[in-house]
Amino acid sequence: MLNEALPKRIRYPHAGVEEALLEGFLPMTRMPRLADALLDNDLDTVSVPESVMVRLQFRQDGPGRVLVVGEAQFEQQWRCQRCLEAVLLHSGCEIEMVLASHKKVIEQLRSDQDSLLTDGDLVDTADIIEDQLLLALPMSPKHEDCDPAFEIPELIEVILDASQADGEVEEGRQRPFAGLKRLTEED
Repeated sequence: MLNEALPKRIRYPHAGVEEALLEGFLPMTRMPRLADALLDNDLDTVSVPESVMVRLQFRQDGPGRVLVVGEAQFEQQWRCQRCLEAVLLHSGCEIEMVLASHKKVIEQLRSDQDSLLTDGDLVDTADIIEDQLLLALPMSPKHEDCDPAFEIPELIEVILDASQADGEVEEGRQRPFAGLKRLTEED
């Protein structure tokens, strides 16, 4: 990928006609919601990346709409949820989104298609990728292989047989918490 900043705004109908390919980086300062999410990584030394590497390909996808396909990626340090040490993770997403300036065009798309309703012929490049990257952030960041920071107590297994259940399990119907009542009564 090129080491050039992507333009802030793109005249996407023109880019669709020319089947433009944009490669480069997008500064994190242009994606404040993503930057805020990355600051919430629970590390003493905050290391938010300065930019996101982006590749976007535009093409016409019908009357009044342009399809943008591409990818965005970056690396970020997080606190591992197993060992509580720092872990460097690669985050990224693939982008496939229809851009249109008319609501009726967007309403005609399939429900599984991502879309962005624009205000005129210009679209902010950050608007294309920021939400996609937010959705791609790890829910529970962790190393591939590491030991937990604390011991996990052994699970207590409660085995109920039909004679002990006292009618708690009906034929064909499972009651996963039926044994919980007996456990609380014993205390």
